[in-house]
Formats: sequence, C-alpha cells, structure tokens
Amino acid sequence: MAEYAYIQNYSKQGKLGISLKAYEQIVTYVTNKIAGAATKKDIKSPFRFHKPVHCEMQNNQVHVSIQVIITRGHNVDELCNNIQIQVAEALEQMCEVVPFQIKIKVAGIE
Repeated sequence: MAEYAYIQNYSKQGKLGISLKAYEQIVTYVTNKIAGAATKKDIKSPFRFHKPVHCEMQNNQVHVSIQVIITRGHNVDELCNNIQIQVAEALEQMCEVVPFQIKIKVAGIE
C-alpha cells in the first residue's frame, strides 16, 4: 500500500497527496544527473530489505535515504553536499515540501 505525504495546496480546495514512490523517483532522477554520482544499483529480488533510495514519513516530515556510488577522483564531501542541495531544491520546486531530511550513504567508489 502506498503512503502519501499530504500538503495543503494554494487553491485552498483540499490537500494534495504525493506518494513516497514519487519522492523516490524524483530523488533517483536528480542524483543520477549529478556528475560523479549515481544511485546504487537496485537488486531485483523477492526479498528486498534495502533500496538505493528510500523515503518515509516521520512526524509530518519526509525522510530521504540515498545510497550512492561515487566515481573515483571526485571529492566525496563536496559531491555529497551537492547531492543534498540538488535533491532539496528539486523537492521544494516539484512538491512544495519544505520539511524533509536527506541522508546520504556512500555505498562504494568506482
């Protein structure tokens, strides 16, 4: 069952629900566009416990966890900071969601 983050839209005619799957797709798209970074490959298995991008709702806040692969030769700290900034800007622009937390785990270097 899909979970939704509900936001009050500006028309005041109701709430807008955005599924967590949509957040995950936005985060994956933005992360993969950044030079030197890519989300960890998703393992196709019936028993998946870890996804490269995971979003969940906690206390009316969207929590984003991203597992990235960094290309050799890039500064890890700068690249992770850039990913956080780009993802935050995309979520604000596309979903009008301000309360969120972005965690990045470097899963490997290629």
